[in-house]
Amino acid sequence: MRTPILATILLLFSASPALADGKHFLWRVSKGTGVMYVAGSVHVLRPGDYPLPSVMEQAFKDSACLVEEIDLADMDAEAIQLDMLQTGSYQGGQTLRSSVPPEVYQKLVKRAAEEGLDMNVLDGLKPWLVSITLLDAQLTRSGYASINGADMHFADEAETQDKPVIGLEQPQYQIGLLAGLTDKDQQALLLQSVDESAGFEAEMRSMLAAWHTGDTATLEKDLTQEFSGYPDIYQAVLVTRNQAWIPKLEGMLASGKQYFVVVGALHLVGPDGLLAHFEKDGYKVEQM
Repeated sequence: MRTPILATILLLFSASPALADGKHFLWRVSKGTGVMYVAGSVHVLRPGDYPLPSVMEQAFKDSACLVEEIDLADMDAEAIQLDMLQTGSYQGGQTLRSSVPPEVYQKLVKRAAEEGLDMNVLDGLKPWLVSITLLDAQLTRSGYASINGADMHFADEAETQDKPVIGLEQPQYQIGLLAGLTDKDQQALLLQSVDESAGFEAEMRSMLAAWHTGDTATLEKDLTQEFSGYPDIYQAVLVTRNQAWIPKLEGMLASGKQYFVVVGALHLVGPDGLLAHFEKDGYKVEQM
């Protein structure tokens, strides 16, 4: 049983506790006098995932600015939720029932009942948003919450310390990544979310265990496995975004200020990851 690809996309977004050998999911990137710390992250965590390692907190404290995928310190959560609902809702009488194969719809009806979700509501939503709704229900039941995510943790610390926050992209862009998927890919995400829900908690524990120990090899293996059948999704959610971020991050490195960067862990690993880009461009990359 594999972790559903939507969970892989959405969950690998925060920072990691200590490794036994003193390593963390944290890297020091440098060239000359330019220094930047880059932390892999999981967007939803449990209270038990804290405290974060002292080396990570110190790197953040010593940095002049926090950089995240979006500026959580200036995020209007209600407006984003409304935008997601408007973008992810059918118009003109179309419904989920009329848009997906009957066998997929019947599986969803069963899963929705298990999670206590109202099919009358889900029927008005597109497959990508229904997949997110299912995932959110599973996460909540398992004790995970975005309010505990390391992204939010550092955004809160930045506000307390009066530290500026920079977002690499806008929330609307992230919504568009899933909303812009083809009908085929959206239905594939939905079917996988329904079919693989039984092993969700065990797979989450396994994935987070690798994350907690800074095991980049395992996460890279997961990345390759989960996206092997979804090249368009891989290109959209990882490759294109990394390519857009690299010039911005390298510009920050050249500024003379020290930045602390928190992005999804999947953005760091593999041949298309940010760390590989930095190394290719001649930066020294050290795991802390």
